[in-house]
Amino acid sequence: MPIDIIDNFTALKKIKENWNSVYEADPQAHFFLSWIWLSKWLEMVYEPWLILAAKIDSCDSSYVAFFPLKIILDREDGDGTFHTEICMAGNSMADYTGLICLPGYEEEVIPAFAAYIQQQLAWTSFEIQNVLETDTRMSLLLKNFSQDRFEFRQDRFRDPEDDTDHYIAPYISLTDSWERYLQNVSSNTRQKIRRLLRKLESSDEFYITYADADNLESHIEILLRFWELRWRDEKGNDCNAILDYVRTILRHCFANNCLYLPVFWQGNRPLGAIANFVDLPHKSMLFFITGRDRNFKNLPPGQLLHANAIQYAIQNGFKVYDFLRGNERYKYSFGVRERNLLHVAVQYKNRQDRQLDPRSLPLLFQSTVKQHQANRLESAERGYRQILEVDSDHPDALYGLGVLLRQQGEYSASEKLFDRLLRIRPNSIKAWFGLGNLYQTQNLLSKAIEAYNRILAIEPNAIAAYNNLGDVLERQGRLEDAISCYQKALELDSNCVEANVNLGNIFHAQGKLSPDKQIHYAELNYQ
Repeated sequence: MPIDIIDNFTALKKIKENWNSVYEADPQAHFFLSWIWLSKWLEMVYEPWLILAAKIDSCDSSYVAFFPLKIILDREDGDGTFHTEICMAGNSMADYTGLICLPGYEEEVIPAFAAYIQQQLAWTSFEIQNVLETDTRMSLLLKNFSQDRFEFRQDRFRDPEDDTDHYIAPYISLTDSWERYLQNVSSNTRQKIRRLLRKLESSDEFYITYADADNLESHIEILLRFWELRWRDEKGNDCNAILDYVRTILRHCFANNCLYLPVFWQGNRPLGAIANFVDLPHKSMLFFITGRDRNFKNLPPGQLLHANAIQYAIQNGFKVYDFLRGNERYKYSFGVRERNLLHVAVQYKNRQDRQLDPRSLPLLFQSTVKQHQANRLESAERGYRQILEVDSDHPDALYGLGVLLRQQGEYSASEKLFDRLLRIRPNSIKAWFGLGNLYQTQNLLSKAIEAYNRILAIEPNAIAAYNNLGDVLERQGRLEDAISCYQKALELDSNCVEANVNLGNIFHAQGKLSPDKQIHYAELNYQ
């Protein structure tokens, strides 16, 4: 069975209709695998992502299954090198993950996906996380990873300071009438819900408004303000990122007719809000986020808003009200059932032979540059060399490692890297600068002049090249030529501090500066 890779938005947009048809036909699909949610989430993901897309045969133009994945970097504890980890594309914001497939094709599709992951992707660890236990296809996938080559670990992380088990997902299997649903909850809850709804219906003081085109932004901000007041301290540095994600996804879902966002009021005072995703193809409503005024004690806004949403879902023919991950106690008053989530880690037994996936190189390069800028040269060198093991002609890694080796005094090795970069990119200004700086460091002035002249032949307005060339010429005693270079740099940028200082030093040494100019250049020289 042919497997294609979709890893850019141009290709992704072309399969939207195909995706939606598979999603609607798949009884095990859920909202976090819908085109609406996933396409927007992928826009916010900074890690590389890819979707395995399966066809019946190479001549067929449509796909029968999609498996969204993401590539992340993880550092080895022992030697500090990086390895590639594959995880589900929905991590870290999807409560559920998995794949979608047309019914009847699972026995062909799943082994094909497993084979592709093993044969075509470079990785050390494969994290299959937040998969509903009811999705039987994951067990079929795992059967295609041989125990001779792989080791398996089933994880169930639990925060010792958090009583909530996030591997349990409570949900309500909805009946076809509100009254029949109420018979499935405790008598105490039933009476409380009825009392709350009657009070709401008969009150001139309390009421609910629903998000529409006119009030969407105000409803979102009310909800997020309540949420932030409750969670800012606990979420810490992640809080702003979460708020940005929630704000973006709520707007997107409203625009695509899959958001239910009511606000509960007392007069002009908002008391609570809730946002639920609406999955029309699979007739499910998913509780996403809520917030309330914690100083208001007369009525329970959360319970009222959930009851209101469940009633709406039943009246509109929905089959499931999903509380998503977390077995918080209050959810059980609504008569929920439980589903468990699976988290299985698959790892190669022989990890040393696994290379990095090329898609992860941009992430590794970013990390390596940060290490280099922080003067952690050993770590930076390790990163550059890992990149070059995967892509021996990676231009930025060649340059970065060349600079690093020059800093370490390994001049010959540094020169070879810059020369290699120039064979790949003969007009690379960075490479010529690297050589120029290298030759200056070794006092090979003629070679340095040649390198800077090559830069100016490529880019006549390269200010730094004029300044560096002036410095080399000055070392050779060619002061008039040096002055000309510094003046050219200042013509291009009158605020070029280095050229100002260098030119001022020459003039000062020649006694050509007026007293005020001497003071000016002296100040520049000591900045």
